[in-house]
Amino acid sequence: MKKINAYTLMEVTVAMLLSAICIGIAYSAYDIIGNYYRSFQQKNEKADALLSIREVLSKDFQKSKLVLNTTDGILLDQDSLSIQYVFEADQILRKTPSLRVDTFKVIWKDRYVGFEGTEILEPDTIDLLKLKITLDQHSVVPLTFYKHYSAQNLFQ
Repeated sequence: MKKINAYTLMEVTVAMLLSAICIGIAYSAYDIIGNYYRSFQQKNEKADALLSIREVLSKDFQKSKLVLNTTDGILLDQDSLSIQYVFEADQILRKTPSLRVDTFKVIWKDRYVGFEGTEILEPDTIDLLKLKITLDQHSVVPLTFYKHYSAQNLFQ
């Protein structure tokens, strides 16, 4: 009888077990890195939206002749155009007539509008807008926008 060189059933089982352990470790590492990347990407998107709304709203505030409180947001009157900001639950919309609507996907809270240190609750002229943007469970960023009026703008 001739002896055949081969692996025993025990050696094949041990090799398969070690392979399964290596594949499990690799998959777990891939899943951890994937979750980290997704959370990093979501944080960057929220931070980008925050920076965008801060920059655009700041420019609009400074260019405006008059800023008015409305029932659902604010209205900024500029030379040739009126821009409306609508504050919805999980986004802020920037509407320009006959142009486009910009959507900023941010979660905001505690909107405060005032004029000369007094809170304004009804539609009227404002010079101060404060709100807080929530980035995640632990990060809340306060934003403040102030409009300096000339006497000519207020009496028109």
